[in-house]
Amino acid sequence: MQKKQLPPKFFDPVSFGGGKGAKHDDEEEVEDDFDLVAVMKEMTVHERRKVYALKGILDEYKKARTKFREELAILQMDHLRAAQRLHDVRAAIVRGLRDVTEEEIAAVTTTLASGVQEIPSDDEDGEEGKSKPQPRGATAGTDEKAAKSVRVVTPQEEKSRLEVAATAADGGIPDFWLTAMCNAEVVESMITERDRHALSFLQDIVMEYVEDDPQKGVRLNFHFAPNEYFTNTVLSKTYRMSFNEDSGEFEIDSMKATPVEWKSPEKNLTVILKKKKQRHKKSKSIRVVTQEEKCPSFFTLFTDPCRDEDDDEDDDHDDDNGKDGKHSGDAGKKGDKEDDDDDDDEEEAEAELHIEVGQLLMEEIVPKAAFFYTGKSVDQTAQALHNQIQIQFGGDDDDEDEDENDDDEEDEDAPNTQPRLIQHGGKGRGGAGGSGGRGGRGGRGGKGKQECKQQ
Repeated sequence: MQKKQLPPKFFDPVSFGGGKGAKHDDEEEVEDDFDLVAVMKEMTVHERRKVYALKGILDEYKKARTKFREELAILQMDHLRAAQRLHDVRAAIVRGLRDVTEEEIAAVTTTLASGVQEIPSDDEDGEEGKSKPQPRGATAGTDEKAAKSVRVVTPQEEKSRLEVAATAADGGIPDFWLTAMCNAEVVESMITERDRHALSFLQDIVMEYVEDDPQKGVRLNFHFAPNEYFTNTVLSKTYRMSFNEDSGEFEIDSMKATPVEWKSPEKNLTVILKKKKQRHKKSKSIRVVTQEEKCPSFFTLFTDPCRDEDDDEDDDHDDDNGKDGKHSGDAGKKGDKEDDDDDDDEEEAEAELHIEVGQLLMEEIVPKAAFFYTGKSVDQTAQALHNQIQIQFGGDDDDEDEDENDDDEEDEDAPNTQPRLIQHGGKGRGGAGGSGGRGGRGGRGGKGKQECKQQ
């Protein structure tokens, strides 16, 4: 992933003057448009002394912030170890390695009802306005705004499957992580029907810091049971980060993933196989060849969306060698350049999606997997659906305004305290989006999620 250096909005006369800690690596282009002598001449002696003094204060502030981040990293590591102990218990319950205890059940302060509690309507008969949540897997309709990208899985829907799991030798909660990820809009947008069976083998998602240092990045480890698709037992996605002093945010330096070792081309969920006929020019014989075409899949998360800088340099080298060729190839080169630009845009959009999904997993889904598995509480969703019906089929305008104000206040009262991840040199959104999967990603490059079918 290539970093892009942007010229500073304000110039620092101390740094340009070769003061202590001055950097001259990437300032050649800036110095062409900046006349340091003219700026210094316009300053009085007292102004120069004040600038130097302020520069020293700024350096001391940066040292204090560095110490703060070091101390914060220690607390983050302590918190991760404590949280991981709880997550290990969760993983054992999900996989059926142990049963829950009476103490764990007693510790639950709220319990979901066994069905949807009906909310009386404002009508006298109380019949209109009663509604039921849509089943898991159905497209979000009237509850899309109310549920805010988190759908509901009622205990009734899971009852039979959980009973079967309880009687099985390995027990556990079937499709726990698949359901949790499908209840987050951004992650669900990457999951196709072909992916669902493979993701049913997902046993756990574990987060760890790169080199045990929160400031260096995060690694997500996806643990899979033996399956018919690939031989890997663990697939990892690593986000290496660095702190930008100017923006005050962590930025993505690079993303690396474990290559998926597919058992056969037919089991590769990231491609579709197409058979095409080819005719030999001389013998006129026809042969059938199988070609692979890329396909939307959740498992594209375990690919590197951006090309290496070495590949870009090779392309530039090839272009330079072709400058002495015939002019008839200029049109073709122009077309190739446009194709490269389109590829860059697609890679940029895919990289942003990988960042958005990664941040949602590490900040929301992994620590709160039980919430995403069950969705919002049944009572809350039933009330939200009731309000939505009132808005669509007539109701009190004051209630509608009040509901919208409540949504705004809820969003404002719950700021994201986690550092926002930004890709170096990124276009468009730049950031990784809000937490909780709210708002979605608005489509990837104007394309919706597609289903893949083997041909």
